[in-house]
Amino acid sequence: MSGPGPGVLVAVDIGGTKTALAVAGPRPAGREPYLARHRFPTPPTAAQVMRALLPAAHGLVAGRPVAGVGVSFGGHVSLSAPPALRSLHVPGWLEVPLTTRLERALDAPVLVANDAEAAARGEHACIPAGQRDLDLVYLTISTGVGGALLLRGRPHRGRNGLAGEVGHIRLRDTGTCSCGGEGHLEAFASGPAIARAAAEAVRRDPTHPTSLRTVLDQDGALTARDVDASARGGDSLAAAVLAEAGDLVGRAAAMIGLLLDPDVILVGGGVSQAGDAFWEPLRAAVRADVLRHVLVRPALLGPDSALRGALELAADAATAADERRRPLAVAP
Repeated sequence: MSGPGPGVLVAVDIGGTKTALAVAGPRPAGREPYLARHRFPTPPTAAQVMRALLPAAHGLVAGRPVAGVGVSFGGHVSLSAPPALRSLHVPGWLEVPLTTRLERALDAPVLVANDAEAAARGEHACIPAGQRDLDLVYLTISTGVGGALLLRGRPHRGRNGLAGEVGHIRLRDTGTCSCGGEGHLEAFASGPAIARAAAEAVRRDPTHPTSLRTVLDQDGALTARDVDASARGGDSLAAAVLAEAGDLVGRAAAMIGLLLDPDVILVGGGVSQAGDAFWEPLRAAVRADVLRHVLVRPALLGPDSALRGALELAADAATAADERRRPLAVAP
């Protein structure tokens, strides 16, 4: 397959907390192929996201022709054409024709995948070429919890595009998930869930010494980043909250290891940047439940995995468009 034609590639990563954009040349390679980047906090509704996104994209493109656009979307992406989008964290996407609006605004073909699949694609693109024929599982632990499967380097989406929805594995009897279900991994291990659990623990025992109390009193709320910072400083309450989240992620990873026997499970998203209080219980839970060693490690690209994967989607969109335009060879 030939590469995309002339023109820049545009990558978009729409998450529950932040939205990022980047522009790269037609044949991106390596971890940092970007010509320009921009990010902004994700607004509270889909319509507001679009009002911020389109001018930002035009600003990055700066008048250059666009060969293709790739979008990493933090939610469910249907397999229909055009895809229907649904987010548990940013309402209104079902009413927004994202691909149509981007195609018109940038005069270029668009491909969309959920953020976990995009991140898996981004990680896969940075593996040495001779080692890419592998089974890779990507878990994203961020505003939500999701997953994606690359089997022999190819995305496996399932019949309805729901393969890899590890965030909705039921691990407890109680604990309301953002989807409305009970006991799901996302209800305990996402960034907001970790912050909520820490705040509840601080309020539950006003005599327990913890540095999180000062942050909670000052800001009125906590973030997962606050919890991690306190845990790194030796705060036992913060460490206990992260340990519970890490243990549950590890149990889910062990289930995946038993079901798929993959070469590697990569864990990305903002929570994956946490320290040993999160990672040691995670790895211990995997070791306790699998039948053989499963390599579980942090994502290579950290918070940039989904954006890098969106660039791969943009290249695919551009290549497919080129092939549709190429005239058929006619035998003499």
